[in-house]
Amino acid sequence: MKKILLYQELIDYFEKQIRLGDLEPGSRMPSIRKLCHSHKISKSTVLSAYGYLESQGVIESRSRSGYFVRTLMANTGQHTTNFSGQSAAPALVTPSQFVIQLMERGAAFDLIPSNNTEEDNVELRRCLARACREQTGKEQSYYDSPQGLVELRDQISRRQKIQGSPVQSQDITITSGCQNSLLIALMATTTPGDIVAVESPGFYGAIQVIQALGLQILELPGNPYSGINIESTSTAFNTWNVKALFLSSNYSTPTGACLSDADKQALLSLCIQHNVTIIEDDIYGELSFELNRPRTLYSMDTTGAVILCSSFSKSLSRDLRIGWIASSKHKEVIRRLKVVTTLSVSKTAQQGLADYMSRGLFERHIRKKRILLANQCKQLQQLLHDELPAGTSWTSPKGGLSLWLMLPEHVDTTSLYSKALEQGVTITPGILFSAQNKYQNCMRISFTHQWMEERVRAIKILGGLID
Repeated sequence: MKKILLYQELIDYFEKQIRLGDLEPGSRMPSIRKLCHSHKISKSTVLSAYGYLESQGVIESRSRSGYFVRTLMANTGQHTTNFSGQSAAPALVTPSQFVIQLMERGAAFDLIPSNNTEEDNVELRRCLARACREQTGKEQSYYDSPQGLVELRDQISRRQKIQGSPVQSQDITITSGCQNSLLIALMATTTPGDIVAVESPGFYGAIQVIQALGLQILELPGNPYSGINIESTSTAFNTWNVKALFLSSNYSTPTGACLSDADKQALLSLCIQHNVTIIEDDIYGELSFELNRPRTLYSMDTTGAVILCSSFSKSLSRDLRIGWIASSKHKEVIRRLKVVTTLSVSKTAQQGLADYMSRGLFERHIRKKRILLANQCKQLQQLLHDELPAGTSWTSPKGGLSLWLMLPEHVDTTSLYSKALEQGVTITPGILFSAQNKYQNCMRISFTHQWMEERVRAIKILGGLID
């Protein structure tokens, strides 16, 4: 524990020095040897602290010269570290009830939820209607099997294999959305009181589910661009008995961060070494702006350490409420828990979706959606550049549905939420994405919808409120 305290104290010390201006941008950081001698600490402790500060964009390493305070840029889409005196080291916490209250007020993936201008997916509606017309009396009278429709599982398996992830149809269970998959995965691998690690900032839905199951939450610091910090994760696993790790390795919400293949391999090896089950939420993986989507942790695993969860809610339709969970190791208990939590999923909806996929319509849809989202993301970043005040920065995701907006420290997005709501604008405050009341000056903004006049006006309203 002493090493953990020294590691965090070193981070806090240098963050304060930089924030107060005692260490100016461009100035050289103390040498590793000097710190080891003056603080009587090990080289690995200093390297861990410097490694974390570098991952957060606070300092930078220069070949054969040492470490230097980074010159931070605002309004360029580059990350600026949130120096708010909040601990970035892993800490056991309990989710705040305030998060639930904010969710009940309607925060969503749209600044103007009532102004939907999206085109209807006519092909999807036709496939669903066809499945409904062809439904037999027998199908109306009986539940679907616990594992789900075999035709849909085959389509999911086929698509995953094409994308380099060998998910077997017999290892897939159809669920009522990704949140249901997450619930089942946690129930299958943990018991009340266990510690579950989550990336921070991370998905607020995961925090709520973990709390509801009587589990402890361990927040692990992440980089808004590159994802969860491997060094801090290793430190946490050596300190606490972590049972499971929940994360989105590809375009996570709220930041849009994507782990590199090298970090995925390192994280997988670390979890296997410490017997930690990875619950991977790949709900955004399909939404890559690139031609080929990034690999999943599941595709790299040969031990059964990863449970893969996903759904069609972000890539196709939120109203479908069809998700899936894949695991060769836990598939039997997953099926039993599926019956306990939801009994079954609409067989007609599954048939319609399987038909839609078998006709190649999903592939056509997702190619179009990727181009649209990439353009809308660029448009959003230009709007932020034009309308928000100096001292604001944001991430530049390569996929997903949202980016992470980092405002000047004096801005409280929880208060901003209420003021914006009075003018018909809905924002998602940063406090939702942590159980530690962190990220008060941050918020998530989605580029899911087209930037028509009303949404452009909403950004201008935010700019005025912030300024």
